[in-house]
Amino acid sequence: MELKKAYYITFGCRTNFYDTELIKSNLEKVGIVETSDLKEADYIIINSCAVTQKAESDSKHALHKALREKKENAKVIFTGCVARIKKLNLADFEGSLTDVLKFFNIENPENSIIYDYKSRTRATLKVQEGCNFVCSYCAIRIARGKSRSKEIDKILKEMEILSNRGFKEVMITGIQVGDWGKEWNLNLAYLLRILANHFPHMRFRLSSILPLHITDELINLYLEYPKNLLPHFHISLQSASNKVLKDMRRPYTIEIYRKIVEKVLNKIQDVSIGTDIIVGFPTETDEDFLLTYNFCKEFPFSYLHVFEYSPREGTEAYYLKSVVPNRIVKERVRALVNLSKMKKLEYMRKFLNKKLEVLFETYKNGYWTGTSSNYLKVKHKSEENLRNEIRTVLIKSIENDYLISV
Repeated sequence: MELKKAYYITFGCRTNFYDTELIKSNLEKVGIVETSDLKEADYIIINSCAVTQKAESDSKHALHKALREKKENAKVIFTGCVARIKKLNLADFEGSLTDVLKFFNIENPENSIIYDYKSRTRATLKVQEGCNFVCSYCAIRIARGKSRSKEIDKILKEMEILSNRGFKEVMITGIQVGDWGKEWNLNLAYLLRILANHFPHMRFRLSSILPLHITDELINLYLEYPKNLLPHFHISLQSASNKVLKDMRRPYTIEIYRKIVEKVLNKIQDVSIGTDIIVGFPTETDEDFLLTYNFCKEFPFSYLHVFEYSPREGTEAYYLKSVVPNRIVKERVRALVNLSKMKKLEYMRKFLNKKLEVLFETYKNGYWTGTSSNYLKVKHKSEENLRNEIRTVLIKSIENDYLISV
C-alpha cells in the first residue's frame, strides 16, 4: 500500500515551527510521510501567522496557491493563528493544532509530543502556550488563549528524544515562555535547572522573554551553568517611551526595563541582548520615537528586530487613529534598521582575536557556518565534517554579517 504524503508550509515564530514539527511527527506515526513536492501531496498543511497584516496576507496567499496547485483529491488544511482568529471557509479543514490532530484521528491529541524532530541542527522545544497579558496591539493572545504550561514529565520525554537524535542545542520557547510553571508555583529557573541537570551535555537557549520574567534567580542560574545556559537573551522592548508603553499596555516602564537588563549585562560575561521594537504605534509622536531611537543607540543591544506597527482586528489599538503619516513611519523604520546594523557590527567587533564556542550547521564553498553561544554567525574554513559539532575557534575578521574564524 502506497504511503500518504503531506506537504508543510509554516509562517511566523519558533512556536509555530515547533507546532508544525509536532503535526509532522504525529502524522508519520500513522503512516503519512513528508514530501517536498506540493503537487504530489495528499495533504497540504499550512501553519499560519497573524502577528502582522503581512504575515496574515502571506498565509492566505499560500492557502490560495495550494488550492490552485494541489493534485486532484488532495486536502488543504489551514491551521495556526489566522485559523484561530477568523474562519476563512476556503480550506478543506480549518482549525487549531489540536483540531488538526483530531482530524487525523491522533489519539489523545492534547497530550501529544514530538516523537522525532527532523528540522535543522538546533531543535526547538515548546514548554508553554498562550498569554495572560493584554497588550493593546496583539492578536496572538486572542488566537492562543490563556497561558498554560507543559508538564515536566512531557518536557523530559521530548528532551530524551532530542538527546537520542543527537541534538546538542535546544531553543526553549513558548508564547510567553517566562510564564512557565505558574500553575504549580514553579518558575522558568526551576525548569532550566532540571534540564541542565538531566542533560549536562546539551546547550539551552531561551526564545523571546519579557523583562519581568528575568529574576535574580534566573540570572544566577546562568552563572551556575555557563556551559548549558547560553549567554543570549531576546528581551522585547517595543518602545522606550513610557507614554507609548502605557498605551501598548506593556507591563513595565523604561526604567524597569533598563534596571533588569543592565543587571543581566553586568553579571553575564559577553552576553548578547537582542530586542523587538514596534515603530509607528498610533500614539507614537516624533518625541516618542526619538526617545526610543536614543535609548537603542546608547544601550548595548547586539541587534534590534524592527517591526512597523500593524493594526490587528479585535485589538484595542485597532481603533486608534495614527498621529503621523505612513511615510514618516517608513523613515523611522529605516533609521532603526540602520542603527541595528551599526549595533550588530559594534557587538561583533568585541570578539575579534577572541575565542568563541560555535555549533556548526551547514557547509558551503569550503566554509562551515555555525552559531556561537552568544548568537553570532561564524564561518570557519575546514575540510573536516563539522556538522552538529561544537568547536572553540579563534575569530580573526568580520565579513558582512559573519565572524570569520581560523
